[in-house]
Amino acid sequence: MRRYIIKVFIIFNIYILTYFPSFAETFIYSGGCFWCTEADMEKIPGVIEVTSGFTSGTTENPKYIPGQWGDHREAALVEYDPKIISFEDLIVHVFKTIDYEDGEGQFCDRGRSYSPAIYYKNKEEKKIILSLAPKSSIVPIEKETEFYPVRLEHQDYYKKNTYKYEYYRFMCGRDKRLEELNK
Repeated sequence: MRRYIIKVFIIFNIYILTYFPSFAETFIYSGGCFWCTEADMEKIPGVIEVTSGFTSGTTENPKYIPGQWGDHREAALVEYDPKIISFEDLIVHVFKTIDYEDGEGQFCDRGRSYSPAIYYKNKEEKKIILSLAPKSSIVPIEKETEFYPVRLEHQDYYKKNTYKYEYYRFMCGRDKRLEELNK
């Protein structure tokens, strides 16, 4: 029985270390609709989890209800394993999945809530982001502020509502514009 308990303990610890790594890093960016930013980022090996939410505003406790997120931007909090993917590679991916020439919104979504931005924690991250930005980028690079996750029904929306999500993404012209930018 003791051997069995030890084996279970070892397996449990391996599971915890594999699926809940203490070495994970995070960063936040805004790229329009958070359903799209979440979907684009979660497909990358090394990304552990992406959480949709709001950041970079002054409204306390913003909510995904018209008028209640105030001046916040829709954003994605990306948790990743730096042993598998680098911060630099993630930033390159961000620039490939946003319209970095449009500061007034993204694709069919307009206004500050949908405008792009990349947030940094320190001077080193800021330097990396600036060095990887395309020459024509007008994306603001801002100091990271508090992140507010949205309700559970908006997390993994692209998985839960595949047809609605795909229709929205197509009608918004997101992929068509990204093809033009990434030629």
